[in-house]
Amino acid sequence: MRIAGSIDIGGTRTKIGIVGEDGSIISRETMPTSLHGEPLEIVEAIGLALLPMLDAAKAQGHVTVGIGISVAGFLTADHSAMVHNANLPALREFPLRRALEERLSIECRLEVDSNAAVIAEYQHGAGRGSQRLLGVTVGTGLGGGVIIDGQLLRFNGECAGDLGHVIVERNGRLCTCGARGCLEAMVNTAALMERGGGRPVREIVESARKGEDWARKALAETGFWLGLGLASLSPIFSPDRIVVGGGVASAGDLLLGPTRASYRTHARPEFAQTDIIGSSFNGWDGIVGAASLFLDPVP
Repeated sequence: MRIAGSIDIGGTRTKIGIVGEDGSIISRETMPTSLHGEPLEIVEAIGLALLPMLDAAKAQGHVTVGIGISVAGFLTADHSAMVHNANLPALREFPLRRALEERLSIECRLEVDSNAAVIAEYQHGAGRGSQRLLGVTVGTGLGGGVIIDGQLLRFNGECAGDLGHVIVERNGRLCTCGARGCLEAMVNTAALMERGGGRPVREIVESARKGEDWARKALAETGFWLGLGLASLSPIFSPDRIVVGGGVASAGDLLLGPTRASYRTHARPEFAQTDIIGSSFNGWDGIVGAASLFLDPVP
């Protein structure tokens, strides 16, 4: 089987894996991005983790066609480097594609993480069949990608723009971008942890599933702001479906229920019935989408 190595570099964690041409994840692992703050340290850590996976896949008879890399932030026009992301300053303007090709000795291709996530949903997940798909990923930040009639929307930073920085609350939380009340700042991991008394997201979600009121309220408030933000974005992109992924979305309907209610309250009537669906990949959409750069590229 044709396979691709895949890397998804986020502001907090980096995910690494091997993906098959059918979108299946053959092997995977994660490591903290924050423990490898210097660019070459990040590249070296990725190499140490990924090369044994590639060797194991080769021993099983698979053929590696390249390495897809999903990275949080805007890209240069030639997709050689990330040039803007307030949550990942170490990699800004660093020649990431070239450095990884030198370390891994194989062709690499770079994509914006929000694009990679929406590609995965469009090709193999909850976005299949959509004509106008909006995908958002909620974690350390909030990114969004758009596919219209089978083509990625690219008009700023090689993506649909910095969707997480539409302002939804003028007196809201301070965002890493320097503004207050950005959608990202109101719904990201830090915001949810703050509402949960500083507890980790996993603990908040587990407590909410057990019916603990404080945890359900933390997720409901996060969902309120997410729904408001998605309602604000809908007149721009006119989605027929919205897919929500990322670590915060692991809460499922405990988050998406309040999100849908808020969305329908705030959206213009023609968008009020737009489907809002959880991701199919439990946080691994980035590596599936990155692998598609070689296995099944979206224009």
